[in-house]
Parts: sequence; C-alpha cells; structure tokens
Amino acid sequence: MDSLEFEAIVAQAMLAPSAHNTQPARWRLNQGYIELYADLSRRLPVGDPNDRDLEVSCGAAVEGTVVAMAARGIGAKVTLSDQPVETGLRPIARIAPKTTAEAKDAELAAEVSKRLTHRAGFVTSPKGAFEDWEATHMTLVEDRVEIEWLAKQIDIASARVMRSRAFRSELLHWMRLHQDDPNYHTDGLNREVLAMDATTARVAPTVLGGGLYDLLSLLGLGPHLSGEAARSRDAGAIALFHWPANETMIEAGRAFYRSWLQATARGLVGWPAAALADDPETRVSVSDRFSIPGDRVLFNTLRLGAANGATPSRTRLSVREVIV
Repeated sequence: MDSLEFEAIVAQAMLAPSAHNTQPARWRLNQGYIELYADLSRRLPVGDPNDRDLEVSCGAAVEGTVVAMAARGIGAKVTLSDQPVETGLRPIARIAPKTTAEAKDAELAAEVSKRLTHRAGFVTSPKGAFEDWEATHMTLVEDRVEIEWLAKQIDIASARVMRSRAFRSELLHWMRLHQDDPNYHTDGLNREVLAMDATTARVAPTVLGGGLYDLLSLLGLGPHLSGEAARSRDAGAIALFHWPANETMIEAGRAFYRSWLQATARGLVGWPAAALADDPETRVSVSDRFSIPGDRVLFNTLRLGAANGATPSRTRLSVREVIV
C-alpha cells in the first residue's frame, strides 16, 4: 500500500460518524499497516467522561477503514491495540491488509458517501425498508405506540442531560452557529446540520450559556427547550443499540456504523439520540421496556426514516489533518 492509496482509504474512512462530529480518529501508515488512533484533544470530558462515545466513534472509523479498503479489493485484519498513549494519541487498532476482501464490505462501501445525519424529520419510509433486518446488537422498534413512548423519553433524557451548565458549555464549544466561524465547514455541529433557523442560532448561546436555561428548566420547560418529540415520532423505526458490558465499545462502534450503512442501503437516513443512553434513568427504563439483557449496555439510539426534505452537506476536516 503506497501513500496515495492510503490517503484515498482515509478520505473514505473519515466519513464515519462521531459524537458531536468531533472526528477524533487519526490514521497512520506504518510499514504497510494502517494504525488508527484517538486524538484525546477531541474528547468530551463532560458529556463522555468514561470515553464510551470516543470509543464508539473510533470503532466506527475502524469499520470505515475496513470498508474503504474493501472498496479497493483489499481485505483487512483488525487487531485492537493495548499500547500506551503517546503524546495525546491513544492507539485504537492496527489494520493489516489481506489479499481478499469481504464482498459484503465492498457492497457497503457504496453507501458511505450517501450516509448522513438528518435532524429535520421524516416522511413515510420506503415499503419494506425494515423487513428481514435483524442483528444481535440492535433492537428495532417499529410499533407506533412504542415509538411515541421513545420520543417522549428522548426529550426527558435530553432535558436531564442539558441541566448541566458544564455540559451545555461543552456542547456550545462544538456548535458552529454562524458562517463566519472558521470551523463552520470542518467539524462540530453547524446550523444547517442542526436544522436550526437563524433566529434560534442567534439566541442559542445566550440561552444555553447562562442562567436563563437553568431558570426555564426549573419551571419545567426543559423538555420544551431541547424537545425533539414532534420530529422523533415521525421516524419509521427507532433502533436501540446494545453491546455486552464486558466487551469493548470499539467493536460496538464498528457494529453501529455497519448498521447505519445498511440503513442507508435501504433508503433511510438516521438521527442519533445518544441522550437515552447517557441518562442513567432513561437507559434503565428503555432497557427494561424492550427486554435488553442485564449483561448488555444500551450505548446509542438511532431514529430511522426517509428524509423530510434536503439533507445537509457533510462537514469534515481535511485528509491531511487526520493523518499523523
């Protein structure tokens, strides 16, 4: 594998999703192997104190690398790393090229450029979009009553998480609400990605950054301030992702991204609702209601459906910025 082929693989692999679009994955070509690292400067210490989302994000990048290699007829053997942190980079995995690629990986590669997060809501899903789709790491909820319940739980969980001023400050750090922000088109969550109108974008820093949100939350308005139920309930299905508690979240991230690419192949867009897993109370309630075994942990939720209107453009760092 030469440097040009490596860069082409990274350019496709880096389209994998990450929490708050922080893009923590970093790649290195070392004697024919691809090494993947987590850039610890892109952690979310408040929202993700145990690095669960960091590992899921980097796991998605690992899977993205495998799929990108398969698109070029190159197989991959993934070995998770146990090496120590080096200068702000945590080793995640070493990916060794193999002569034969998996056909299913190559098929998914065609979906990478089409996969997007869509927060503007959903319309009726394509007929048969959720048929014959099962996975041990995913509970697919299609019942309208249960989707309505989950939509309410998402708002409750979001309101609880947003009570923390430190969390809101961290979120604002990754929000790109004005086009003159130098990072508007590179990382984080810009106004188009958030499906946020210009007026809301102007007042968001004031509301989220200070005591006004605290006051409104005390008045019981938290779910209304961060509420998404009206759009969530229109999802064709909501996928609950869970993983064995004693196994690494890096592999969970690989499975999560793979499922999202499969959803894309079915004509669907996705919208994560990580708050359900972040908030302990709703995590327990959801796990109990949908019989997720006690030895598995709910780590993410994905609202799925057909896009209601145009999807936003993707924001990404340059390839040069993610190669170390």
